[in-house]
Amino acid sequence: MRAGPALLAFAAEAAALAPAAAQAPSLTVTLQSDIPRVQVTGLLGDGKFPDLMRSGFPLRLHYRLELWRSRSGWFDQFVSDHSWDAVARHDPLADDFVLIRTGGSEKRYGAESELERALEIPYKITLAPRGSGKFYFLCRLEVTTLNDTDLEELTRWLKGDVSPALSGGGNVGNALARGAQRVLVRIAGLPHLTLEARSETFTRQAN
Repeated sequence: MRAGPALLAFAAEAAALAPAAAQAPSLTVTLQSDIPRVQVTGLLGDGKFPDLMRSGFPLRLHYRLELWRSRSGWFDQFVSDHSWDAVARHDPLADDFVLIRTGGSEKRYGAESELERALEIPYKITLAPRGSGKFYFLCRLEVTTLNDTDLEELTRWLKGDVSPALSGGGNVGNALARGAQRVLVRIAGLPHLTLEARSETFTRQAN
């Protein structure tokens, strides 16, 4: 049985009004004059992480960028690496989102879409190879949830303060308790995410 014009028109209108599928989170590493450009996209698209932040679970984004030398007929050689962090949380009093990056910079955003655009701003990392050969960059991003104590310690670290537990001035028992809390967070089924990306191989000539 063929669908009538009215039914076809209704179907077309419904398709136009249907929300677009959320973009899956992805990580890319591109090169600009051999300088890596690291970018994450679609991280907040499905609403899962914003809902967690509104429920009191801040997010930690931990990046690790590695430089590797490509060697044919043998294992690739690790050269150097660079790590950095960002923390995103929801402030229930102001009803906005706070983004803190390594170095202590802190910015606020009034909507999830604004926070997502900020998270998608690429990082340009200077990690230059030495000598000649073929090289590539490999990046790993881990997105995890934090409890209140984790957030306090990581925020101080991002602003340049050493965590008391790490410096020897803290209580080891408390540190173990925080470790147990992290395990409970994982057991509770709160989502976490790991993304990896590799750049194209580039050739560097000796000076």
